[in-house]
Amino acid sequence: MKAFFTNLANTDLDKIIACTNSKGREFRYSVRDILTHVALHGQYHRGQINSRLRAVGIEPVHVDFIRFVR
Repeated sequence: MKAFFTNLANTDLDKIIACTNSKGREFRYSVRDILTHVALHGQYHRGQINSRLRAVGIEPVHVDFIRFVR
């Protein structure tokens, strides 16, 4: 990943990548959109886990990024 980001130019962020989902439907995304998705997707799942923990009476862990960098 370090090499990828080191070699990534600003103009690369707007390049379009085509991909196909498991149902055969094609989508087109910019590199910027894909990187944003990668950055945010894990947070989505951590929220899901904490929601399920709360539902069964368990106090969830803190998942805010700022808590990890303190």
